[in-house]
Amino acid sequence: MSITNGSKQEKNQPIPLNKNKKEDAPHEAIKKHLMKGQKLDLTKDNPNIDQIHIGLGWDLSGQPIDLDTQVFLLNEEDKLLSPKHLIYYHQQQSLDGAVRHLGDHQFGGGYRDNEMIIMQLSRVSPDIHKIVVTATIHDAHERSHHFGQVTNAYLRLSDQITHQEICTFQLTEDYSYCTSIICAELTRDQHEWKITATGQGTTLDLNDLCRIYGFTS
Repeated sequence: MSITNGSKQEKNQPIPLNKNKKEDAPHEAIKKHLMKGQKLDLTKDNPNIDQIHIGLGWDLSGQPIDLDTQVFLLNEEDKLLSPKHLIYYHQQQSLDGAVRHLGDHQFGGGYRDNEMIIMQLSRVSPDIHKIVVTATIHDAHERSHHFGQVTNAYLRLSDQITHQEICTFQLTEDYSYCTSIICAELTRDQHEWKITATGQGTTLDLNDLCRIYGFTS
């Protein structure tokens, strides 16, 4: 499977969903700060949740670096069923309509989640058993960019309807020379969903990740 980067100057049509600002977070205390490797019973602990917002944010310590977020929709063997089961800036909606990527943010910083994903858990196809959220650096090897040049990176999950923040995961490990991070995994356990703060740094690019998850060029 070969991923075409294409021109990142092209703008996709806006999706009419609320793009939450960091300062718009509710005044309630954050429910859970996840540590690397920690799991959370997402739906069991939050029985009314269905539509979720996953936001990735970061700041830069120097030159602009373009981070990209991807979602891999995997079967019981932890493999992509097809190229259409990878959601990223060039393929922004899953076949079942359950997952939407809200577009590419090229620079980071500011007071927003820089890249955002919306999921409706009840619409996820029953043949999907794991949802993996990754972050890669665009043209990292060509530009000698790595996650050690990024600061204050985090992933947060909130209820898309109530905006209540469910959990956050600070990506504060030393990711120097890593060009991608497997940030988090959502796994289906019968009718419930769990989230794991994975935080695994790698030297892989997006095509490499696709090969790991079952597709080759």
